[in-house]
Amino acid sequence: MDARERILEAAARLFSNQGYPATSLAQVARTARVSKALVLWYFESKESLFRTALQHFLTPYEIDAHALLGLTEREQIEKLIDDYYDFIAEHLSSVQFVLGQVVRQDENSHELVTHARELYRVYRELLTTILERGRASRVFAPQVRPAEDAALIMAALNGLLVQQLVESERECDPQELLARFKSTIRTQLCPSLPEDVPAALRTDTLPHETFGQRAGR
Repeated sequence: MDARERILEAAARLFSNQGYPATSLAQVARTARVSKALVLWYFESKESLFRTALQHFLTPYEIDAHALLGLTEREQIEKLIDDYYDFIAEHLSSVQFVLGQVVRQDENSHELVTHARELYRVYRELLTTILERGRASRVFAPQVRPAEDAALIMAALNGLLVQQLVESERECDPQELLARFKSTIRTQLCPSLPEDVPAALRTDTLPHETFGQRAGR
């Protein structure tokens, strides 16, 4: 990791834990093990550093819906669950930074908080849409409540996120928990159907756009 990346990582941790007003460039420099002069060489001010950190950690927050094309509704739900969890595992520091700003709601992070909430809303609405379509086509059970079940799926995924952030030693393997979660969702959503039904229920009607593009409307 080069010096600029170390500075951004250090700034993210400090801004997330302490907030914008309580974080100084000197603290960032000490945490990144560089001089304050080098911090100012890369970023002309604390505000510039903060804005760059926001942009840096928002960059991964786009999920391409193309990967869902041609899958059944059940497969789409499971892929969204897998993608969400994989994103958390691969960008844990980014997620922690964004989550910290959402919780603290510092005035300086209003743009980030608004963007994160909008992406969350888009993701939940996509789950809801898939659940509605699956219920209508009998892939999912008639007692499925799309909006409520989408919110429950999100809540469970966020629980897995919190577990990764707070548990230094896991008693359960994360992948085993994820597999059990998907198995539970599958059991709750999917009724017993005739053998010939799944082949007729495949769909490729999802929009060709990213979540970031959808949220930007």
